[in-house]
Amino acid sequence: MRNGVPADNVRTERPARTGRRTLSRDDWARAALEAMRESGLGAIAVEPLAERLGTTKGSFYWHFKDRDALIHAALEMWVAESDAMMAAAARITDPAERGRWLTEFAFTGPQGADITTTLLVNSQHPVVGPFLERVTQERIAWGAALNEELGMPPEVARQHALTAWMMAVGIALVRRGAPQLLPQGDEADAYKRYVMELLRPPRAQA
Repeated sequence: MRNGVPADNVRTERPARTGRRTLSRDDWARAALEAMRESGLGAIAVEPLAERLGTTKGSFYWHFKDRDALIHAALEMWVAESDAMMAAAARITDPAERGRWLTEFAFTGPQGADITTTLLVNSQHPVVGPFLERVTQERIAWGAALNEELGMPPEVARQHALTAWMMAVGIALVRRGAPQLLPQGDEADAYKRYVMELLRPPRAQA
């Protein structure tokens, strides 16, 4: 026991092996998130990630009790990235420009940046489900608030936000599995304008 705390609950930094950097919990979480982006939830496995990081399984068990704990940490990192993206959009004061920025991001943002499609496939996983629901509801609520700024009544604003979310998920799915099917060049620009037109407030379409 140390300072009234059982010794098995005390974590101290394990000294790094000669020539090898000590890996942090965030290093493992980041590697797991990148593996998930590349190959889905099944890619989060201890031995391949240890090889990817140039370490041993012992490093993993120093930071996590099991695979689910690592998935949880990776998804916490994804939520932080999602929050940062929405915060960047929120700094755009003109709501119409904000909507255009988000539409542009759906088409041209970093490939695999959003793992929503992967999480939807694994929505029944006990760790994945709550994260997916939280982020999805937050994004739809955020989009509804944006649409209200554009003049939509609340019930229509939410319907349009849900439609926009579904369109974004569809675009992400195609970008992941068959990017050659997406419009390219001038056609892509025309299609983005078409998407924005679909999502304009109903009274602006009159």
